[in-house]
Amino acid sequence: MFGKRYPAFRKYVKKPRKRKRAYQINYHEKWLLPPLALFVGIYIVLYAHHRSFGKAVLMADFYKAALPSVLAAWLMMRYIVARTYRLDNRCPWAIGWWCAPLPRLVLQVWHGIIVPGFFVLIFYAFYFIVRGHPLRFWRYANEDFYFVLLMLLGFNVLIWVYYRLRTIEIMHKFRQWRREYGKTAAEMEVRWAMGSVDVVPDAERARERIALIEPCKDGKGTCWSTDFAGNVDKEPYTMKAFYKKNEGDHFFKARYAIIVNRAAISEVEDDAGDVIIILAKGRPGDQITVSVRRREEFLRWYAAKPL
Repeated sequence: MFGKRYPAFRKYVKKPRKRKRAYQINYHEKWLLPPLALFVGIYIVLYAHHRSFGKAVLMADFYKAALPSVLAAWLMMRYIVARTYRLDNRCPWAIGWWCAPLPRLVLQVWHGIIVPGFFVLIFYAFYFIVRGHPLRFWRYANEDFYFVLLMLLGFNVLIWVYYRLRTIEIMHKFRQWRREYGKTAAEMEVRWAMGSVDVVPDAERARERIALIEPCKDGKGTCWSTDFAGNVDKEPYTMKAFYKKNEGDHFFKARYAIIVNRAAISEVEDDAGDVIIILAKGRPGDQITVSVRRREEFLRWYAAKPL
């Protein structure tokens, strides 16, 4: 509605086209937030008390102040990242211009600064009441809270910078993949829309399409896939990467140079100790001899019913 009323602002509020949407990325919050929260929480305490770190660590009051500060920092950053994931999915930034669409910028400020700032005030109001110093809350709100808002702004900017750098890097990788494998723009957009930096298909998609996976000797980081109809395609991932992600009920590495889909198997024969797989799909009638060291494991896998 705003874009229709004011055409000059239309490009800033409209939802970006698929190829202009940034990629869904992982912020690795499980590993990055704890040390970051520790640093921010301690820094805010030292900033408020104007004491050196060497003197502060010898004081019991430092730990009474630092522990809730670190906890508050972690909770707020965890909340911001969680909301950012949802915003990335529902209202993604456009690749073409840094703050388009404008509603995303407004939502990021609301969920990344205003709401966390409000909860920080509530958290410290409760903290000072429990400590028996309720009047100190007003001093905190007047002197230190503005610095907290600045830290929240800085954290959101840090997230955005990582988002931009990572999505640009991924976009270049996909364009390189398109050029290297002769794919069309439509095929690249299909990969782009999958929502993960990992180009290895997950088990659900792989078991419905791929019958066999074999190594590609003339290219690093690639392999050959054979679908159920017998079509062979060069894939931008290795056998190792595929098996690491899809090992389980539907795929088994029968030999070092082949991974087979359960759905592609017609029958299994035991010929004088050799376990032989006969294919029904991909390359119907072909036989694959299971490696000696994997015979027993394969027979247990084939006898088990997939979930």
